[in-house]
Amino acid sequence: MKRNRIMNNPDRIRREEAELFHGFRPRIRKNPRFRKQLTALSAAILLSSPAAASGIDDYDGGYTCPNADIFTDLLDRVPFSAMLPISVGGARLGNSSHGDRTPGSASRRSVCTCSHDLGIPETGLTVGLWEVACLMEFTREPGCSPVLGTMLPLPDRGIGSFGDGTLDSSDLSLYHVHLYSFPLNTMLNLFTDFNCGRYDYMDMDLLYASELDVSWYDESLAMINTPEIATLANAGTVASCSADATLSFKGNTSDDLFYCAGSWGFLYPLTGYVGSSGSVAENTSLLAVRVMNLLHRRGLLPVTMGDDALCGGVYYDDMSKSMYRFSMLYPIAESSDNHALGEPVQYWLGDSRVPPTKHNVIYLVWRYRNCCLGAGK
Repeated sequence: MKRNRIMNNPDRIRREEAELFHGFRPRIRKNPRFRKQLTALSAAILLSSPAAASGIDDYDGGYTCPNADIFTDLLDRVPFSAMLPISVGGARLGNSSHGDRTPGSASRRSVCTCSHDLGIPETGLTVGLWEVACLMEFTREPGCSPVLGTMLPLPDRGIGSFGDGTLDSSDLSLYHVHLYSFPLNTMLNLFTDFNCGRYDYMDMDLLYASELDVSWYDESLAMINTPEIATLANAGTVASCSADATLSFKGNTSDDLFYCAGSWGFLYPLTGYVGSSGSVAENTSLLAVRVMNLLHRRGLLPVTMGDDALCGGVYYDDMSKSMYRFSMLYPIAESSDNHALGEPVQYWLGDSRVPPTKHNVIYLVWRYRNCCLGAGK
């Protein structure tokens, strides 16, 4: 009955509406929580406009999973001249404008001997050359594969970064990595008569995905693979890496300083966390060395350089840093040359090859190989 009297009285309705309106402003001033909710609602309305939506799309463009389309113009993006010179029996084949980059631990023999499949020893000539062995991609989105241009069916874990967001040296970022076998010489039928790589992978295949490796984003578990970190975590050891960084300016590296990655930083711990203050090129380069070291530690990658590797790759529990070189393939290819492990990014224009909106990077992993030509076939 009371409700009917109110609804049938227009003057009272207008009076109550006026009272409600006049009390609205003080209510906002006295209730900060309500003010925040109203501000958030207003921002959502503004961001739903076409112009704001376009800005969000541009921002998100660097974080979506792209298709690198690596097989388009691949031959133009790979610095094949970095393979030269090729050493056969102590003699050099081909000229290189890059000079002699033969690692110090490479085999210096002219003649070698390997056993046939039936156990019969055969004699041949020692061969040495640089070859493309792997593709390595880095992403901040778990399961994203720019190499394949799709999302891998992997569990969604370990995404993001931690820190207080003040952009100081304490903030860390996490990258995920996928390693693919990519025996380019074999796939293009180059130097196959040299008897190099016949026991290795014959095509492209996924070798490692960090999303499946819990130790990649757990430093406590990572210490299981590298117990020596307890003795290396001190100021003196870190300071000694300045010697390796100095060598990197000349395109060299020291295998004795196994815990250093040249100018890219300290190698340990073998996890996907890096300082967010570094550039994308520098951070991903450091992680590339960590991945290779980690897989050597687990016996998943062979050593293909030296007298012991003439008849096939051998497996050690450590990595020879001088055996590897890298070249960026995506976003902007390093098509004229590759660079040494730890070489400053300014030398190979690493930062210029990664636009500000890009966070996915692909590298070609080069390794030096010794083999025995004409023996062991």
